[in-house]
Amino acid sequence: MNEKYKEYLQSGEWKHLEGIKLNNTKYTCEGCNETGRVLEVHHLTYERIGMELLTDLVVYCTECHKVAHGKAKQTEWNKYLDNETNDKPKEQSVKDIEFNKMLDSI
Repeated sequence: MNEKYKEYLQSGEWKHLEGIKLNNTKYTCEGCNETGRVLEVHHLTYERIGMELLTDLVVYCTECHKVAHGKAKQTEWNKYLDNETNDKPKEQSVKDIEFNKMLDSI
């Protein structure tokens, strides 16, 4: 992980976006559907770092995040998790459009 990316992940901008994504998923892992676990927000694409759409991001628990990066094997628990880390993001959702409008008005 390069230094600029590490710095970005510590920024208030990222922390704000991360909080929105966690809230939108009701603090649930999108890999295994578990709640109450340590959660991480994963980038589906690195094309828009600093200008991510909410659909560029997915919430994973630590184990599912490892699977997404190919650092762990899928188990019965998260067998439906796609371990492609550079999937094309989904099209913009209504929440993305609203979020981007809000950013434009600032």
